[in-house]
Amino acid sequence: MRMMEELRSFFTPAHKKPVEEHLIRDSATRRLIEDTEELLVRISENKPKSAKVIKRKQREWSIKVKMKQPTIQVIMTDTKHSTAPIKKRMTITCYRKYIKAVNGVGVCKEASVHYLKDGRSQTRSIKDSPLFQTLFYRIHYLDSVLSNDISTLTETPKSLLQQQEQLLKTSDHNQLHLLLDEAKRYKQLLSKFQVDPSIEHRLQRILEHSSLLADDFMMLDFEEKHIVRRMLREDIPSLLHTYISLTTKHQLEQKENVYLTLFKMELTLIDYKEKLEKERVARMDQLFKLQSMRYDRNS
Repeated sequence: MRMMEELRSFFTPAHKKPVEEHLIRDSATRRLIEDTEELLVRISENKPKSAKVIKRKQREWSIKVKMKQPTIQVIMTDTKHSTAPIKKRMTITCYRKYIKAVNGVGVCKEASVHYLKDGRSQTRSIKDSPLFQTLFYRIHYLDSVLSNDISTLTETPKSLLQQQEQLLKTSDHNQLHLLLDEAKRYKQLLSKFQVDPSIEHRLQRILEHSSLLADDFMMLDFEEKHIVRRMLREDIPSLLHTYISLTTKHQLEQKENVYLTLFKMELTLIDYKEKLEKERVARMDQLFKLQSMRYDRNS
């Protein structure tokens, strides 16, 4: 099986090979994608009547949305000031659904990322990357708005939440910062549902405590790191997705159990935070003793 995959990869043109996820998972690229999604939402809300080009530019990136009769194109470009490890230009072009569609959704004509690696220009596909699935949804929604046909959309806020849950499950196993970015995004999407404020607040507290662990995360032992990652990647999304799938009556019945479960997760993170603080204090004491041995003069 592995040999077949390697053989298939060998004969696949470079521009159709999927991008290596670590090249697009940095926080700067994630913020660029989120800004692009927000721009598409604002364009949809304003309901443009004709084809046009809309541009947005910040210090680190520029975004261009081209709305034409046959296609909608989104171009995201890192500027020279970008903090992204690798500067990129990402292009997504989708046919308008009345031109070329599958299951009522405009066909993707191009979804690629261009960048330099080892001094050579590289092109890879981002069509199947989980990171861009919400962006595709925004493009398809804009297409429906332009066509005055939003009733045909099959996507719902719940499906967006499911996409974000998938992003959490595929997030980098070692970098807590990236996992936290996806978890914060999950919380933003969760706000579209009528979740009890006490549960939302408890989730926010969990994210805050997790953020405090990020800088010294590698000081935790293997099991503790696994628990934190699993909590953010699997346990919380699974718990809350199941909860919002319940009827209002059953949500009321289960609210306290959900709250207590999140509270226990928060207490676990607090324990880890206190452990790290004790280890930092112990290390500080060690450094004082070491410096004292080196620099104290004999009386």
